[in-house]
Amino acid sequence: MPTKYKLYYLDFEGREMPFGQVPALEIDGVMLPESHAIGRYLAKKFGLIGADDLEAAQIDALLSHFEEFFKESILPMLAGFKEGEGDKDKFYNEKFLPDCATELPKFEKYIQDAGNGFYFKSGLTWADFQLCHFWYFLDNAFPGFFERHPILKQAAEKFYELPKIKEYYEKHAHKFFP
Repeated sequence: MPTKYKLYYLDFEGREMPFGQVPALEIDGVMLPESHAIGRYLAKKFGLIGADDLEAAQIDALLSHFEEFFKESILPMLAGFKEGEGDKDKFYNEKFLPDCATELPKFEKYIQDAGNGFYFKSGLTWADFQLCHFWYFLDNAFPGFFERHPILKQAAEKFYELPKIKEYYEKHAHKFFP
């Protein structure tokens, strides 16, 4: 019998989530919380974990760094300004843009070092899924993002042109993504 997956992003039904929050992935009735754990589980299950243990650890390191960047530089804008709180323009200019100038070249270097348009030499990994998806979100949320980061744009475009990815998004159009 095939494995049954169910992903929870919103908890409208009042379900008991393992850590009291979403996301959680239900696998054959077992709940797996936390996005990083879910991503790593699915990456291993579907061959996107990296070529070997060292590359898998490098992927974890890159995605952990992304999570820190997200928490420090992006989440405050998305959470704090959604209801008109704070000075969005000031935060954008004094925190977000400088942090992007410092942090995004680190992500670009991975793409350049891999030399294949992906983040790692082995090709497509779960890092590409997480990062390319988010760069498109940032370009939609903050127009001009890709103009300042053409390497990230090229990687994201390559990702979204992969036949299975392209087919999925043609069937499941979303305003933030191609």
